[in-house]
Amino acid sequence: MKKFIPLGAAAKALFLAACAALFSCKNFSGDKVSLKIVNWNAQTFFDANKDGIEYSNFLKSKKWDQDAYKERLQKLCKAINELDGDLVILEEIENQGVVFDISNALAGNSWNPAKVYRYACFAKKENSSIGCAVLSRRELTGLKIHSLDIQSEREKVPSMRPLIEVDLLAPKRLKIFVNHWKSKGGGADSSLWRRWQESLLAKKIMEAQEADPKTAILCAGDFNQDIEEFAKASDQGRPYSANVELREPISRQSVFVHSPWLTYQGGLGSYNFRDKWERIDHFFSCGNLAIHDFSPQTGEWSYDDGRPKPFKIYSLKGWSDHLPIACSVEF
Repeated sequence: MKKFIPLGAAAKALFLAACAALFSCKNFSGDKVSLKIVNWNAQTFFDANKDGIEYSNFLKSKKWDQDAYKERLQKLCKAINELDGDLVILEEIENQGVVFDISNALAGNSWNPAKVYRYACFAKKENSSIGCAVLSRRELTGLKIHSLDIQSEREKVPSMRPLIEVDLLAPKRLKIFVNHWKSKGGGADSSLWRRWQESLLAKKIMEAQEADPKTAILCAGDFNQDIEEFAKASDQGRPYSANVELREPISRQSVFVHSPWLTYQGGLGSYNFRDKWERIDHFFSCGNLAIHDFSPQTGEWSYDDGRPKPFKIYSLKGWSDHLPIACSVEF
């Protein structure tokens, strides 16, 4: 069953639902469960239709057609199958049709009902080029889309992607916030707008914690900001696992979360710019949630030294300019 959830003009969203699937999550002590989570910026994943909102290199390309799209779709789905996440979060997806195509292609790749991604959601700002998607083997519910309406800055407000809030039932509830913050491209300083997006995320986390102090919360996505650019949490009076401070300056409050980047011992990042690793794709946890086994993921989509193989429209080669990141969450 496919179900559309109508939203306001600021954002469009898609919600796919199906009958309950068999659980593949692992049981831990007591009633805790563990799920594998994958996050990946898929890099300008457009379909074959040219609607005028695509990036110029796709609009101008004579090679980009239905066959090229199908080949790229097949490569993405093969990688998703290899990553084998119970929940897969994707950035830079063009539209809900691409989400349908990914879901249908993945469904045809597995005879195991516990491996099928029966649930998904998608959102982007109206008339924008790309948005974010969530694919899940567990039931998704409570989809909300949060957009900023900034009127206090003297600068022109750029287009910014909405924040997705959705709950996963496994069968306990895991609240997920999906982010794609303003990029650093174009030469202008975009840190102001990322601070606004940080403020929105912090506010929504605080609201979720106020509604349920014991809720398990996971924030994920491409934040376009290295972990060293986030404020470090003070050790005083904070749980040892809370190592990052997300600030909400309007209320002058902060949310303290855990980033696995600060304890990761590997030498990779998630993005490589001019042969320098950057850690701009993130998982943040707070509340009744623990992150384990975090790392950037290498495979056919990466070179021998771990750098991602970016997709090139002129050759139709490559996957993405980001590495996927993965972890297990216990709650």
